[in-house]
Amino acid sequence: MPIYEYVCHSCDSRFELLRPMSRATEAVACPKCQQKAERVLSTFASFSMDESGMTSAIGGNSCATCSATSCDTCAM
Repeated sequence: MPIYEYVCHSCDSRFELLRPMSRATEAVACPKCQQKAERVLSTFASFSMDESGMTSAIGGNSCATCSATSCDTCAM
């Protein structure tokens, strides 16, 4: 079963649920406020290792969640 990510626009909560693909489009109640939450696309990072350390396998000079200009300066 895949993990889906949801966001509640009532309380700005983000959460994940493990659900069958057949239920992916069904409405979900927010665990904090019980209002209807909307499924959002999840992002992920892919990395590979080389002799100099961790580098991004998806291109660019930095991760989407990092403000560093190079993975060499990242704390990961």
